Amino acid sequence: MTTKEMAELFLAHLYELADEAPHPNFLFSVNDFAPKLGITDRQELQKAMDYLSDRGFIILATFDSFGGISAGITAEGSIFVEKGGETGVIEYRKTPEPFIDAPSDQSSPTINQERSEKVNREKQGLFFACRAVEAILEDIEGALERDDKVAVEARKDLLSDLATFKIQMERNVKNNQIIQAVLDNLSGIPSIAPLVTGLNCIIDVYFK
Repeated sequence: MTTKEMAELFLAHLYELADEAPHPNFLFSVNDFAPKLGITDRQELQKAMDYLSDRGFIILATFDSFGGISAGITAEGSIFVEKGGETGVIEYRKTPEPFIDAPSDQSSPTINQERSEKVNREKQGLFFACRAVEAILEDIEGALERDDKVAVEARKDLLSDLATFKIQMERNVKNNQIIQAVLDNLSGIPSIAPLVTGLNCIIDVYFK
């Protein structure tokens, strides 16, 4: 199996997991399901994940000291799976889109379809971005609670910063200066720095 084929197999499985998830956390531990796909070569798997990440099909976040990786599919990755991929590994499947608006002008079906697809992509992109933010925030909070290298008072301040960040993300009009200040502060903690980097990328793309 080539790296590209492994990447598409991996992506298709992420698509299924995200589709069946009963909760908003759509980041899944790669270590948990990679062996089930017959993927045991960590080096090849890393190449496959890097390939998908470079194309914007997945979001990656290192979350523990043993190199464990959590991954989630993006809106672009979902569209790629639904189109059948490029290698033939993905069996084409058509799933009803949960966000498509009903066309209002039956006289122009092509225009309405394009408009609906554009609206769907925008809504789906924001939907997955919000899921990713929620998942990463949970991972950051858990990592801070477990990090015995952070002093008690410093941990309280960092968790307070995290609460401020969550409040900002719930606002319709966000204060980007506050958000960036919190991210900069959190990025100075080694145990959560990779997670903060992933969070920063999502904020830059979807919330600025």
